[in-house]
Amino acid sequence: MHQSTPGAVDLVTEARERGQEAYSETCPHYLTLDDTVYGSTFPEWYACCPPMRSAETVAALKDRLAAGAIHTVSSDHSCYDLSQKRERTDDVRYMPHGLPGVETRMPVSFTALVSEAGGSVEDFVEVFSAGPARINAVPRKGAIVEGFDADLVVFDPVKQQTVDGGALHMGTDFSPFEGKTLNGWPAVVVSAGRVVLDGDGFHDPGPVGRFVARNGFTEHRDSLAVPVSTLTL
Repeated sequence: MHQSTPGAVDLVTEARERGQEAYSETCPHYLTLDDTVYGSTFPEWYACCPPMRSAETVAALKDRLAAGAIHTVSSDHSCYDLSQKRERTDDVRYMPHGLPGVETRMPVSFTALVSEAGGSVEDFVEVFSAGPARINAVPRKGAIVEGFDADLVVFDPVKQQTVDGGALHMGTDFSPFEGKTLNGWPAVVVSAGRVVLDGDGFHDPGPVGRFVARNGFTEHRDSLAVPVSTLTL
């Protein structure tokens, strides 16, 4: 998890070639930000573990993603605000490590994989939704098919928007992607068959969350009777 170097991904690929059930996961910031951010005005914004890597490493990691060697992209969301980040700017050992990223996960991942690395929309759906559901053995998730939960995101792949950390809805006041123009922003969100986000804004359905038990991995994999990357545009 949180692989930030191509060498780590290659080790997982070698394990898979030996027949191991092994998977690679990375995060959006390792696909788009490099270690030059630590020379910026606010280096504490980017304190996370693992740290940012060189631009060459980022490019090689993105190549692995486009080649299908990385199986999931998750946010690793840590919702520190700037006051917390600035409490220990004097000592990286005590500085809060972690980045807010759950709200920007979709456009950052789509931009990195499809707009920049030449991947397909189907590749994006696989690492963003279908793959995580399958690998984590979560039933009724990850595909648009009869009998699965109606948890859907409709996004515009050509919509461009510049990140404004202060305008996001996460419980923080900054974004590590501040000022970046990204493609692929969500337009409509359907949760359990309810439209909770559309052009008119957020429609709060109240506390409707429920626990979803995982299946066993092998049982879940063998039970899937439909292509897990089913996509409707």
